[in-house]
Amino acid sequence: MSETTYATHLFSYRFDGREYTVDIVAKDADEAKERLKALAWAKYDGELVARVPAEVGPLARIVIAVRNLFSAKVG
Repeated sequence: MSETTYATHLFSYRFDGREYTVDIVAKDADEAKERLKALAWAKYDGELVARVPAEVGPLARIVIAVRNLFSAKVG
């Protein structure tokens, strides 16, 4: 079994007179382009409020779960 290396591929686009970028992690440029095409079917999951490194361990997961529990919007 071989280990596949993934790289971050960058894409740019213009919207409302400004330029933005998006990064996609993929095995190669062709896969990144295919993933970019799939974004047309993406669904909105919410707003990113923080990134927590996995190295912080289970305590961070518990804190995040509790925060999500109390801040979840019903509707």
